[in-house]
Amino acid sequence: MAKKRKILFITERRADYSRIKPIMKAVQESKKLQLQLVATGMHLLKYFGETKKVIRKDGFTVDATIPIFNEKDGNDGASMVKAMGRALVGMADVLKKLKPDIIFAGFDLGANFAAAIAGMHMNIHVSHIQGGEVSGTVDEVIRHAITKFSHIHFAATEKSKKRIIRLGEDPKYVFNVGSPSLDTILKTPQVSKKIIFKKYSLDPKKKTIILIQHPVTTEVNDVEKQISITIKAIKKVIKKHNMQALAIYSNNDAGGKKIVKRLCSSGIRVLPHIIFEDFLKILKNSDVLVGNSSSGIHEAPSFGLPTVNIGTRQQLRERGVNVIDTDHDVQNIIKCIEKSLFDKKFITKVKMGKNPYYNGNTSKKVVKILENLKFPSIQKVITY
Repeated sequence: MAKKRKILFITERRADYSRIKPIMKAVQESKKLQLQLVATGMHLLKYFGETKKVIRKDGFTVDATIPIFNEKDGNDGASMVKAMGRALVGMADVLKKLKPDIIFAGFDLGANFAAAIAGMHMNIHVSHIQGGEVSGTVDEVIRHAITKFSHIHFAATEKSKKRIIRLGEDPKYVFNVGSPSLDTILKTPQVSKKIIFKKYSLDPKKKTIILIQHPVTTEVNDVEKQISITIKAIKKVIKKHNMQALAIYSNNDAGGKKIVKRLCSSGIRVLPHIIFEDFLKILKNSDVLVGNSSSGIHEAPSFGLPTVNIGTRQQLRERGVNVIDTDHDVQNIIKCIEKSLFDKKFITKVKMGKNPYYNGNTSKKVVKILENLKFPSIQKVITY
């Protein structure tokens, strides 16, 4: 029997885990591949719900952990740099021990960037999912940097695929497979609004706003002002229209804890995290997603859910017709939320819209490629 290819995944937070989870499941079920998993970052912190336990509950073995955050570092740009340094040092030891054939780097996160750098220096092939996307923030720079350290590329849209090729990557190793999180949407069992709302103490009879707002690293000095504006707008809307709101913790990027602190004192119901399947069920039964989460770009279109996208964090991303962009202004945010809730023409347009990130069976496509692809040369060259 042929030796299984060892595919090593790195997950740093709920956002990347929820998106790579379907691929990890498919690798786990493959007869030609062996899953290896490293948990790091927010997964190891009690402050954010210690979600490493969720990973294990989902049936995955965590082969290694790399603690990268230190409370003494604070929550600023310097702390992010230190965390990436720890990830790079820890990754070298993990790769030496686990000896993967392919590193599966995801998206635009620091730990995945560290894994790609380590892999390149240790002669290990690196694959990357959802490269080629533009957003206009520091995430984009990291995303493109991971692309340049990677040998195999799984883009989520045709535009992203073409962008990766224009970055000088070999077209033979660039594939448009769609967004893997949409596989989870298709596989998540349907439940009634009453059941899922009761689980999270929400009133199924009220219109519902979901709030997820993350810091923008280049705007870290404005974080408290920005989240305060969003909260003020949402509270005005829910008071005026007798609605409810549910907020979810920000990520741990510079300024993230300031957002969490402000949310927890806002009077809005706040949760550290929600398991992704439940999050999808809540999205499906809510009325609008507000903030700057990529969920409004990637997942919300599949539910016909309007998204009020605030600020610059997602400003250049490919998006569906469900997204309304606005700045950090209370009245403008209110206007956009009310359009999402009461403009029948817009709501119908959103319900009929397509998700630009949907390609169908992303996980199966990725696994088939990983199973059968002839490895490119470990030594990369630019193609133009």
